[in-house]
Amino acid sequence: MHLYLWIEAAVIGGIVAAFVIQTFVLFRPEHVEHHPVRVWIGAMVQGLIVGVLGGAVLLPLRLSFLVPEIPGPPQAVASTAVLPAFVLLLFIRRGLLARAPLIGPYLRAYRRAALKHGIDVAKARLIRLESMDRKQRAEAPTDP
Repeated sequence: MHLYLWIEAAVIGGIVAAFVIQTFVLFRPEHVEHHPVRVWIGAMVQGLIVGVLGGAVLLPLRLSFLVPEIPGPPQAVASTAVLPAFVLLLFIRRGLLARAPLIGPYLRAYRRAALKHGIDVAKARLIRLESMDRKQRAEAPTDP
């Protein structure tokens, strides 16, 4: 049982670390409107929520059905976690947690920086596609 808890903690910690590292590596100063610490805290909170969803809900659910020899929650208990996990996933996807009183400002700062980064990436991809189209039109043979 202790190994199971260590695996859960490692999954949650790894996901939180991935979110925080993403803020350091991908976000430039022009993406961050607020103080960078607010964005980092938002990344930690978002990573913690996603990590709990993955490590405390989906991992036990998967392990209980695929590897019945591992001690953990029985299949009946794990199957009751599907609906709360689905609701939490909807809350995360729709950004409803950004309206929460205590964590809302941090999540909004992180989401704003992530959206600005996504816009920059999309613009760069559009420029690359347009240059490919121009190059293709220039190389196309003209009919007399």
